[in-house]
Amino acid sequence: MKEVVLLRKGLIVLSAFCLLFLMATPALADVNLNINGNSYQPRIQPRVEEGTTMVPVYVVGRILGVEIPADGQELIIEKNGQKLTLTLDNKEAGLNGKTIALPVAPSRENGEVMVPLRAVLDVFGAKIDWQEQSSTVLVDYQEQRQGMSVEEMMAKSSEALADYNTYKTKADMTQQMEVTNPEEANKTEKVDMKMNLDMAVQNDPVLVYGKTTVNMAVYGEDGNSLEPVNTEILLNEEGMYVTMPEQGWVKMTIPGMDIKALMEQAGGQDPMASLKMLQDAGALMSFGNDQQKNGESYWIINVTMGPDSVSRLIQDVLKKVPLPQTEVPELDQVIAQVFKNMNADMVYSVWINQKNFLTDYMQMDSDISLNMQVPADPEQPDNLLNMDMKMKQSAFYEIYDLGVPFTVPDVSQAVDMNEVLEKQE
Repeated sequence: MKEVVLLRKGLIVLSAFCLLFLMATPALADVNLNINGNSYQPRIQPRVEEGTTMVPVYVVGRILGVEIPADGQELIIEKNGQKLTLTLDNKEAGLNGKTIALPVAPSRENGEVMVPLRAVLDVFGAKIDWQEQSSTVLVDYQEQRQGMSVEEMMAKSSEALADYNTYKTKADMTQQMEVTNPEEANKTEKVDMKMNLDMAVQNDPVLVYGKTTVNMAVYGEDGNSLEPVNTEILLNEEGMYVTMPEQGWVKMTIPGMDIKALMEQAGGQDPMASLKMLQDAGALMSFGNDQQKNGESYWIINVTMGPDSVSRLIQDVLKKVPLPQTEVPELDQVIAQVFKNMNADMVYSVWINQKNFLTDYMQMDSDISLNMQVPADPEQPDNLLNMDMKMKQSAFYEIYDLGVPFTVPDVSQAVDMNEVLEKQE
């Protein structure tokens, strides 16, 4: 029985890990969106009401590149000197002090505020068209800064960073996860995690060294908080190493995993490759309102990905870094179908310094849910139980010490992971 419990816990961890590597299958929508030539599927599907396409207000924010608080009765959207005020359940809106009419009133449905897409985006100069055959709304909204498009500025920022062979990144991350107990559908385990990361990267030869501190709290029938866990990780040309309690440095030996390919993905690739991967995946890129931080002026670029673009990006990653092979049929089953019903919404905000085009800060927010089936018993692989998982993540990154050399620990005495596992057995 102990082995069964361990397997299930392992499946939960594996599923969270695979979230970054497996393909999602988008759901069908009554109305499709195409933003600047790229298909975009939001977490909440658009719909037609009285001949008007209604979308979640956050979709408007992603297109315009602005934050739109939607907690109260009023919604205020500001961009390039235009101020639009919407009121829930009211067909009248305020535009720069004047009253305008909306075809359909904004409304709150199941916790999400829906707004008329064309009426709102028209105010800010977007071009809207309708493709009858595919039931697709075509949106064209493209800004420039310093005579550059979003893609051109992202490329220029990548080129600026490429001039430095080394840099460091600090990150503060939070994650909330809810997992439904597959044996008792009414019971949910909640996990809150906070992580601080300090990572140094060298491009040539590729070298990555990071320190993390993780604070985790698990809430359930026997909820408890865990002690902080400090971990170090090192990737070099010899492989991947991590520190483990009472073990020191351990070399991670993962059959089938191409560590060299992983290294290249982590920091050694052409800086233009990351941008191209996002573009090929159909990520939505837009300029946000310019910001000030610590006396510096920044251009803001928002990169949004729905389940369809996440799917395409993951497929591209899988081609470059294949997952390790496993001989455990239960794990293969989970990997094969875990993201069949995944829903994802991810947005990155990139802060580009107006003085030197370097990216000084990044912010990431994601909201992901999925349903999977896990084996009730390893000896009965056809007896499957449903498991629901929801994850929300938020992270803020600071990039610093560009061009400053760094040192890494000596891992020559690291113990192989297989030896550690044999001792535990």
